[in-house]
Amino acid sequence: FVAPSWKLARNKKKEYGANSTTFFHTIDKDPDKWRPLYNKYSVLVVDEISMLSDEAKQDMINRFDKHKIIFCGDLGYQLPPIDGEEFKINKLPVFKHTTNYRCKCDKLEKRLLWLRSMIEKGMDNAPIDKMITAMKMEAVSSDTIDYSVEDLILCATHEKKDTYTEKYKHLEKYSVKENTRDYCNGEIIIGPKPKKVSCELRHAFTIHAAQGETCSHKLFIEVNKMKSVKMLYTAMSRCKYLDQIVFIRSD
Repeated sequence: FVAPSWKLARNKKKEYGANSTTFFHTIDKDPDKWRPLYNKYSVLVVDEISMLSDEAKQDMINRFDKHKIIFCGDLGYQLPPIDGEEFKINKLPVFKHTTNYRCKCDKLEKRLLWLRSMIEKGMDNAPIDKMITAMKMEAVSSDTIDYSVEDLILCATHEKKDTYTEKYKHLEKYSVKENTRDYCNGEIIIGPKPKKVSCELRHAFTIHAAQGETCSHKLFIEVNKMKSVKMLYTAMSRCKYLDQIVFIRSD
């Protein structure tokens, strides 16, 4: 299993028992990183390919030339990669699946499908406030929310993310910054700061960083600086139920 982040890779390893790695390790120039994968495995399941650039896709195909590669993702609806061109299907065979297994709520599913239809109609740059109003929802002041460390705050920019971390710095919630035997890069620790791993205080995350994740508690979505319907869709599709979502707006 090949994921964009170590956090997602390790989560899927726990969930399915499959060995896992990251995009970086499959296409790194260092043969010590990729050659063991080449020799040991015959199939790569590459997830969240909307985050994989077309250049990286081609590098992966060229390197693992004797392997079966299964690319999985929601191309055209999730956020594109930060660097490089967006993944192109070209002549790759496509098997389309339409069931949203994360979503457990008809009300949320209805709104997600509507956002997808807006993207298909070329409305990706439509004003986010109008999209939220059209879904019969509204944004509240970030000063009024009842946030707990189990909740997830998503922002469009790193600047906004850091603002919320500063706001809730009295609460202990940390993001791991390295891979060790017991922790993985990006893992969230709630409670006292671990002593044997590098980590930083973190109470909010960018929407890019949350792709592939599932929120089990409240999902606070900061609408300031949000510029695309794809970004809105990606954020909202992190949860299972509509009543988990709270749109917030900071001053």
